[in-house]
Amino acid sequence: MRRLNVNRLVKLSKVGDMEAMGMILEKFEPMVKSVVSKYYGAWADFEDFMQIGYVGLMQAVYNYKENSGSKFSTFAYLNISSEIKSFLTYLNRQKNKVLTEAMNIENTFEDFNENSEYYIEAPESTEPDILNDYFIKQCVKDLNNDEKEIIDLWFENYTYKEISKKLNIKRKKVDNTIQKIKRIVNDKQELYEKIRMFTGGAI
Repeated sequence: MRRLNVNRLVKLSKVGDMEAMGMILEKFEPMVKSVVSKYYGAWADFEDFMQIGYVGLMQAVYNYKENSGSKFSTFAYLNISSEIKSFLTYLNRQKNKVLTEAMNIENTFEDFNENSEYYIEAPESTEPDILNDYFIKQCVKDLNNDEKEIIDLWFENYTYKEISKKLNIKRKKVDNTIQKIKRIVNDKQELYEKIRMFTGGAI
């Protein structure tokens, strides 16, 4: 297997050869690390960035066309970089969200004094599942605006009936949209499970 060239490994990987895919991830690990090192920051773990890089690499494997006129290595580099940039955009949005929430909390204390009859409980500390949330956001981003509205409400635990009433649409459209996002997530799930298997990470 190690004697096979990259294009042959790509072809085998596309038809489900896990050993071939493992060889590609091994061969291109230095490239993934090189790209990650250009963008990595303290906002997420280095391993998170590496797994996102592997997402880009594996997507390159499945999408590469040998007759495209470009080398696989070039195509892989562009895919890895693109995926990591998308991850950074997501992280920056999350960071801004956290800062905004912190400012809002700070403002609630401006008129606070010891005799106030209210208090604010500190939220329970939970470890955010950054990768899982990112992958879901990636699945949602290609939906149109109407579909995104439906999915956002669904994520907020609105029922089909409540979504239908709130957006003034038929329940059938709500159901079709939710089934669509489920299919998209299911299609991605296999890729993410493979990355978890190869890297030993928890996605």
